[in-house]
Amino acid sequence: MPRTTKLPLKLKLPLIMVGLTGAFLVTVSLLIYSMAERSIRENAFAAQKIEAKSGAQALEFLIKAARSDVSSLAGQPAVFRAIGNFERVIGMVEEDDPIAYLRQTYAAENPNPAQQREELTDAGDGSYYNQSHVTYHPTFLQSLRLNGYQDLYLISAKGQVVYSVKKRDDFLTEIAPEAGNGLARVFQAALQAEAGTVVAADFAAYSHSPDGVAAFMAAPVFSKRKQVVGVIAVQLGTKGIVNALTSNLSGGTHQNIFVASSDGLARSPSSVEGLFPVLQKMPDTPQIQAAKAREAGQFEAVASSLGERAIALVMPLELPGFDWSLVLETDEDNAFAVVERIRLIAAGLIGAALLAAIGVCWLAARSVTRPIHALREATNALADSNYDTDIKGRDRGDELGDLARSLDSFRGKLIEVDAAAAREVEAARHTAAVVDSMSAALSELQRGNLTCDIQAPFDGHYETLRENFNRSLDRLRGSMSDVAEAAENVGRFSEEQRGAATEMAHRTESQAATLEETAGAIRELTGGIRDTAAQAGRMDKTMRGARDEAEQSTDVVTSAVAAMDQIQEASSEISKIINMIDDIAFQTNLLALNAGVEAARAGPAGAGFAVVASEVRALAQRASNAAGQIKGLTSASEEHVANGVAMVGRAGDALTSIIEQVSAVSGLVTDIADGVRTQSRGLQKIDGAMHQLDNMTQQNAAMSEEAAAASQLLQNESHSLTDIIGRFDLGRGKAAPAASQGVNRGRPRMSA
Repeated sequence: MPRTTKLPLKLKLPLIMVGLTGAFLVTVSLLIYSMAERSIRENAFAAQKIEAKSGAQALEFLIKAARSDVSSLAGQPAVFRAIGNFERVIGMVEEDDPIAYLRQTYAAENPNPAQQREELTDAGDGSYYNQSHVTYHPTFLQSLRLNGYQDLYLISAKGQVVYSVKKRDDFLTEIAPEAGNGLARVFQAALQAEAGTVVAADFAAYSHSPDGVAAFMAAPVFSKRKQVVGVIAVQLGTKGIVNALTSNLSGGTHQNIFVASSDGLARSPSSVEGLFPVLQKMPDTPQIQAAKAREAGQFEAVASSLGERAIALVMPLELPGFDWSLVLETDEDNAFAVVERIRLIAAGLIGAALLAAIGVCWLAARSVTRPIHALREATNALADSNYDTDIKGRDRGDELGDLARSLDSFRGKLIEVDAAAAREVEAARHTAAVVDSMSAALSELQRGNLTCDIQAPFDGHYETLRENFNRSLDRLRGSMSDVAEAAENVGRFSEEQRGAATEMAHRTESQAATLEETAGAIRELTGGIRDTAAQAGRMDKTMRGARDEAEQSTDVVTSAVAAMDQIQEASSEISKIINMIDDIAFQTNLLALNAGVEAARAGPAGAGFAVVASEVRALAQRASNAAGQIKGLTSASEEHVANGVAMVGRAGDALTSIIEQVSAVSGLVTDIADGVRTQSRGLQKIDGAMHQLDNMTQQNAAMSEEAAAASQLLQNESHSLTDIIGRFDLGRGKAAPAASQGVNRGRPRMSA
């Protein structure tokens, strides 16, 4: 941006007038805008406070209604009777496992979807539990729907959930004191509470809840004798909490309302879906710090959970059992949208006013800048040495007239200055002669002539310049002579160093080649031993497998011998039973014979009995014959089994001998494999050492070649320096000695 002092007056004057007018307009507009902005901000904070208070009241009403409902249900005789009846009829279910049967009936085989199991009232199985369920379920289901509970439980004094509305995985479970979840905590607290007292557990992880988290309220249930018979508990979900908090919000996704506890955890999900879940650790922002300390306050320009700058309000809630603080965050851009619109309107009005001011000021400034422009034209003419130009405005009575008259006086002084300049031209001619002499001497010096002293004296004070130049040239000649002698010495020394380095490089290359061949031979030997070790390992593995198979075969033979022994013992038992049957047949035959004799004595009256006796005798005879045949077969079987036992025993002895021999061979193979592996590891170490030594030798060879090359380079540079000095004429009748004649100027070849 150009400086204002460089602007022409015809622009500067309008700009000054426009600037003053614009400053006035901007000042007035900013005052009005600040007053409007302050009012709008106060209204935005007030609206946010109203919305937060409305959400807090709705949440307090929800929690108090739930507490009142739980307390009322706990005091009803129907709840006392329901707990007693459900606890009693569970034991009356005529199944091996009543708990599993009831879960199967009301949960697994429930005809309704998993989220609508409460729709089943009558299971239709005719059990006493179903009769109680039909009686009490509609009442508890209505209470759950009216209050928006996630579930309602009846828990016996022993800790068994005898009834639940939703029939989830916690139905008919035993509540262990060490469980640590919210339901276990409120159950234990309710057992110790007085009548009418409601205990609560804040939102925490609970695996049986659809959301994975839940809060609980519970109250003790007393009998007519004022004894605790159980606990009624309700499960609170996060959906009801969010609905209560957002009942009067109007900011949509630009607002987020939630409750946080003193430990910095979110006790409700964000009202903006998917932003964060329950039990999320909230960031350490000013509003969260106030919520943790349970301090009310409003905050401006803070980072919100929405990821934007926001205004936030914190309001502690007085809810027994819950140390919650309500947090409401509103996006600043959305809250102060009216302020932005007012800012745009004010900017438009200021712009229009400035445009009008520019037009008026431009016309006013033209009447002032026109005579100034005429004076500028006269000044430019004088600057071009045009002294005959007419200077207008000398007859004006204002400051511009004074300026014109001063300019006319200045024209006369310029004429006098031009005369003085002519005198300076003569002095410049003498200076040019000095410059020409110095230029000629410097040109000779540029060509390398160090004997170009200036002999002709200069005029006046320029003589000092000539003397200084001649003294400097004399000192330069002396320095160049010294450099020439040093270059000759460097060339001689570098030639000796190059020869020694070249000889060392040849010896190192020969040593590296020999070492590389040795390393290759050791590497091939190491590879062969490694392959041998691998084959020995595979042979060892094969022998171990053979030994394992033989040992398993021994177990099979042993089992077969045991089975043969059992068969032989069974055959002996069968022989005993057959002998017994033979004895019974013999006794039966005698009895039948006696019965026949007695029937013959009885005459006609015993004719029928004689026939029966005859049949019994015939049956006894057949039984005796069959027993004889079975006994023969059993004897033959015993002989065969005995032969099988003997043969299997001999096979077992043979397998045992084979196992011993295979074990001996396997041990030898294992020893061989271990020895080969040890040799392979040793050769690998030798191979690694040789490889490392080979690398070091190769590096030494490369360094030797580099040293030889560096010596050659140094010698070449020495020759180049001598050549450079030879370009100068030192005044000794000849140029500086060129020691590089006959020497190879090429760069030495670098080998890796």
